[in-house]
Formats: sequence, structure tokens, C-alpha cells
Amino acid sequence: MKNKWRNVKELQSIEAITRNRWLLCCLLAILQSVVFCFAGENGFAQTETLDRIVAVVNNEIILYSELEEQVSLLQKVAPGLNLDNSQEREQFERETLQRMVKERLVEQEVKRLNINVDKRDIDNAVENFKKENGFTDDQLKYVLQQQGKTLEEFRENIKKQLERARLIERVLKSKTVVTDEQIDAYLQGNPNPGVTGVGRERRHLAVIFLPFRDKSQVNDVEKLAQDIHGRLKKGEDFARLAGQYSQGPAAQEGGDLGFIAADELSPAIESATRGLNANQFSEPMKTPQGYYIIKVLEIQRETQAAGSAGSTAARDKARSALFQQEVDRRYEQWIKELTDKSFIQINL
Repeated sequence: MKNKWRNVKELQSIEAITRNRWLLCCLLAILQSVVFCFAGENGFAQTETLDRIVAVVNNEIILYSELEEQVSLLQKVAPGLNLDNSQEREQFERETLQRMVKERLVEQEVKRLNINVDKRDIDNAVENFKKENGFTDDQLKYVLQQQGKTLEEFRENIKKQLERARLIERVLKSKTVVTDEQIDAYLQGNPNPGVTGVGRERRHLAVIFLPFRDKSQVNDVEKLAQDIHGRLKKGEDFARLAGQYSQGPAAQEGGDLGFIAADELSPAIESATRGLNANQFSEPMKTPQGYYIIKVLEIQRETQAAGSAGSTAARDKARSALFQQEVDRRYEQWIKELTDKSFIQINL
């Protein structure tokens, strides 16, 4: 009888904890949706929404401020994205929130299963990425800079990819394996999967990068870029001016980035340097991150068979692409199943 009574008390305690958790979530929803009232100049009450919960994912919440921060980051990466139309913005917010919900589910599972990715794993993955693409440290920083990303953000993204791959392996109880037969079949349809080979152009670039942190600095940075460009036209040394003014990669080496494949450049920078010959420099070019002035030191068109289908570089590139495809496919299948059995409430 005592044991039975103890079990009843434990059950009531569990129910109370569960009930309190949901009461807490409701209370948070009320507090986060507080409407602040104040008197306007005309004496009428006005309202301003401070923040609100836009999604509940199991026992965690996502705030509208978090969603807006993510939307702003995506706009920086894709400056051509137009969200002036209210309907288009609402649709984009909904799609972004859906991705955030999935990311939150993955984070919860990573914690629950105690999946860890250490610094050495990330270092190795970054080195492999550089090797596959033929990047030096400065070239990697430059390519990331064009995309509005920092090296720290890139490493964090690598960490999430590794966590996702290990999560899939743990959940599905099997490792992702790419066979030689799959690579052969892939190379038949993709004989040059993004590696240096016949006809691929590589440009030896030097860069002066002048960033601006906010809109208030744009005019001053533009004036500085025009001033530097004028001094270059008068014959001043590009490397010296880069060392003096540039805040981009390899500034102390005159902005020299070495050779970068044309298809690894952002479309805007590729276009700006496409018509330049050796020892010519571009006009000041405005990007969401700042102003660039780019000098072409040399142009190289590879003719060796480095990217042929049978080369080691091509097979490594194909193996990496196939591995990522398989992880993505299995991930989408798993995340759908996880979503179906999770508590998700969208309030947007």
C-alpha cells in the first residue's frame, strides 16, 4: 500500500512539473508579447510591440527578434533580395522560420545524444576544404569576405555540418559510404567537378578592401576609395597603398592573394576583373561589406590534365560531393520524421 501511495505521489509530482512547464511557456508568451502603452503627442494612447514568441519547439521558444536577426543576415549575404513588398517579406519570414525550427530540433538532438565535435575535427575539415579548392589562408578569408562571412562563422558552419553528419550516422546506425562505382558514374556526367583543368582561368589578384560597419560610414569610405584610386592612376604603388589602407586579407603583403580560379570569385568581383589585363586595376567597387579595389597581377589558363576524370583531385572532389548529397538526402528524411513526432507551434 505504501509503495502504491508513493507511486501515486510520484505521478502527481510529474504531472505538476509538466503542468508548471507549460504554464511557464504560456507566461513567457504573455510577457514576450507585452504591448507597451504610452501617451503620444496628440494625447491618444499608442502601442508598440516589444517582442513576441513566433514558435515553440518542444520546450524551447523562438522570438521574433531572433527571426529578424536571421532575416537581416540573409539579406547581407544576398543583397539583391528585395523584401520591400509586405507579402514577399511575410513569405520569406515564414520560410526562414521553418528553417530555424529544423535547426533548433537538430540542436536539441545533438545535445540529447551528447554528440561532440572538437577543434581538431573542425581544423581538419577546414584544411580539407582548402586543399580541395586550392586555397591559402588569405584566399579563403577573401572568398568568405565576398560572401559577407567571417572565418569564425565559416568554422561554426563546418561544426554544424559535422554534427549533422554524425547525428545521421548515430540515428540511422550506419555510416555514409561512397563507393568507387558511384564516383565513376558521377564523373561520367561531371567530367570536371570544380577542379583545375583544361580551359579554367585563374587570376593572380591583389586587393585593397575598405570596410564600413554601418551606413553612417559609407560616404567617408567611398571618398577614401576614390582618393586611393586616384593615387593609383597617378602611378603610386598598389602594394604600398594596400599595406597602408587595406583591412582585407594579406594587407601587409600588399594585398597579394595569389591565384584564385575565376569561378570561385563572387559574380560582382569576377565581372569587375574579367576585362582586366595583367597589372591593371578595377574601379572602386561597392559591396554590402565595403569597397574593393582589385588589381590583376597575372592571368593563367590551365592546360594540364589536372582536372581530368581519372585524376586524384577530380575523384576526391566527386567523393566529397557524393558524400554531401547522401548526407543531405538522409537528413531530410530524418528531419521530417523528427518534426512529425515533436511538439511544434508556429505563431507567425
